[in-house]
Amino acid sequence: MVPRPENKSAPAGAPGPAPGPQAPAPMASLESGIVVSEEELGSVKAQRLYKMRCECGRSWFELELPKIVECPACKKLGLVSA
Repeated sequence: MVPRPENKSAPAGAPGPAPGPQAPAPMASLESGIVVSEEELGSVKAQRLYKMRCECGRSWFELELPKIVECPACKKLGLVSA
């Protein structure tokens, strides 16, 4: 949290800004020289990708890890080992 400077020009008891949450500045520079900024985060979806490789040399990718696959090149069935 960035410390806010006190308003010393207003006399005590004078009406000032209403207390409550204030919107943070998009970018603020502290006295120590550290720059603080805020950005909105997006969402990212991770996806696993499995590379299959047949004995014939053909390789391809699958999104799910199957138990048995058919090679697209030689049409041979193969048991998947991880």
